[in-house]
Amino acid sequence: MIKKPINANYLQDVPEHHKPVNEQNRKYIDRFVTENYERLNSKFKTDEKINSSGFGALDKLNETLLRLYTDPDLCFTNWPDAERYMSSKFTEKELRIPVRKPKRGDEVEN
Repeated sequence: MIKKPINANYLQDVPEHHKPVNEQNRKYIDRFVTENYERLNSKFKTDEKINSSGFGALDKLNETLLRLYTDPDLCFTNWPDAERYMSSKFTEKELRIPVRKPKRGDEVEN
């Protein structure tokens, strides 16, 4: 009988973790990705550094976009604020102007 080779280091039966998309923000994030993904992709793919978690620059770009889609606390109410916040996420830290995260309940009352 031939034994099937087994790699003890291979992770078996790792459950998938799915986070639901925050539908309130989807249209803003979709628009930002449509208008900016090619530019961001070009910018990030030239950086070949791997961080301590094993992520490359493109991994970090896509992970950040996924986090924007799935953040349950993030609450955009208009395009200018959404664009400003998302653009700040993809600006180098040295050049970044801090932008406050828009959260539920932050709506300005008139």
